Amino acid sequence: RHDASSPRRVAEGAGRVLDVGCGAGPLCRAIARPDRQIVGIDLSPGMIRRAEAGPIPPGVSLMCGDFMTAGFDHEFDCVISAAAMHHMPLADSFDRLRALVRPAGRLIVQDLRRDEGVLDQLRAYTALAHKCAGRFVRTGRLRSPSHVLAVWDRHCAGERYLSWTEAQQLAASFAPPAAIHYHWMWRYTIVWDKPGSQ
Repeated sequence: RHDASSPRRVAEGAGRVLDVGCGAGPLCRAIARPDRQIVGIDLSPGMIRRAEAGPIPPGVSLMCGDFMTAGFDHEFDCVISAAAMHHMPLADSFDRLRALVRPAGRLIVQDLRRDEGVLDQLRAYTALAHKCAGRFVRTGRLRSPSHVLAVWDRHCAGERYLSWTEAQQLAASFAPPAAIHYHWMWRYTIVWDKPGSQ
């Protein structure tokens, strides 16, 4: 059930792609192709400024706004979102994401999940040890600085993460059901191929 990263699941033939919650734009850059038009949208003006400050590949456009109400003039071959859905109302957001995918297009959502049960907690401790060891090699610290941890505490306040079971139930509720992939570093990926037009 382990899966490759989200960018590798964007079909080569996807010419029009929407990145929801694009942040500073790393995913937009990762999936950029000469023959692909990508729109990155984020609610945060600060994030869009950071994205615009970096190199913007040809075909990538960035906008500050709410994807729920943005007036896109077409559907997309692929709609993708990474580590953003826990900020949003779940049911309405997924309905909107599916509506933005053209017939025979693809929706890819990767997000954080919360631990569920003993096995998940054991995996979490192993992942945490791996992450701390990597940080120590890079920075000489086992933990992030206290001011960084405080920022993350504020950022995460009020967010709700799905458990693996809840994510599976969500994927099964799609029509047709979506594929779902488990990642040991507290993430899951839902991949849904929208039926073609009849």
